Amino acid sequence: MKLRAPYENLLTAANVITLSSLTCAILIISRALSAELAYLGTLFIACLVCDGADGFVARKTGKSSDLGTQLDSLSDAIAFGVVPVVVADTYLRSIGASAFLPAQIAFCACAVVRLALFNVQKDKSIFLGLNTPSAASLVVLLIVIGRYSGVDWPPATMQMVINVMLFVLAASMISPFRYLSSKSLKLRLNATTVVIGAIFVVGSIWLSPWSVYAYLVAYALSGPVAATWLLMRRLRRPRQPR
Repeated sequence: MKLRAPYENLLTAANVITLSSLTCAILIISRALSAELAYLGTLFIACLVCDGADGFVARKTGKSSDLGTQLDSLSDAIAFGVVPVVVADTYLRSIGASAFLPAQIAFCACAVVRLALFNVQKDKSIFLGLNTPSAASLVVLLIVIGRYSGVDWPPATMQMVINVMLFVLAASMISPFRYLSSKSLKLRLNATTVVIGAIFVVGSIWLSPWSVYAYLVAYALSGPVAATWLLMRRLRRPRQPR
C-alpha cells in the first residue's frame, strides 16, 4: 500500500490564513534581525487575527483536518514562541540593554510544550496553562507601547521587566491553572449583551493601547487567582466527621 501525502487538504481557506500568520511572523523576525521594529504592532496584530480566523473558517467551511491542526501549531510556535524572544532581544539591544538567554530559551521552549499539550488535550473548551497568543502579546505589546507611547522608561528597568516577564510567562504556559476559552463562553445575543459589548469596545478604543494590555494582564492573572480562590474555599469547608 502506497503512502500518499494529504495534499488535497492543503490548499484550503483556513490553511491559507494560517500560512498568512506565518508570513507575518517571518516578516517580524526578518525586520527584527535587521534591528528594525517598524510596523511591529501591525504585523503582530495580523498574526493574532489570522490565528483566531483560521479555526473559525475551518469550522464554518467544514474543512477541518489533522493537517490543518498541525500547520496551525507549527505556525503558532514561530509566531508566538520565536517572535517574542527575537523582538525582545532586538528592542533591548536598541536601548542599550540585553536579554537574558535562559529567559528566552525558557519562553520559547514552554510555548512549544504548551502547543503540544493542547494538541493532545481532549477537552478544548478550557485552557490548561496560559495560551501562547496571550503570553506572546504581553511581551510584544509592551514593547510596542514602550516604543510609541512616548513614555521614557529607563533601559535597566525595561531589561529587568522583560527578562522577568519571559520567565513568569514561560511558567504560566505550562502551569496547571485553568483559563477560559472563547469556546466555553455561551453569550446570548440580547439588548444587555449588545450594550455591554458596545461600551466595552468604545472604552477599549478610547483607552487603547493601555486598555488592551490591561485586559491581557487581567486574563493572565485570572488563572492563579481562580485557583487560589478555589483553594481557600476548600480550606474553609468544615471537615466532615469520620
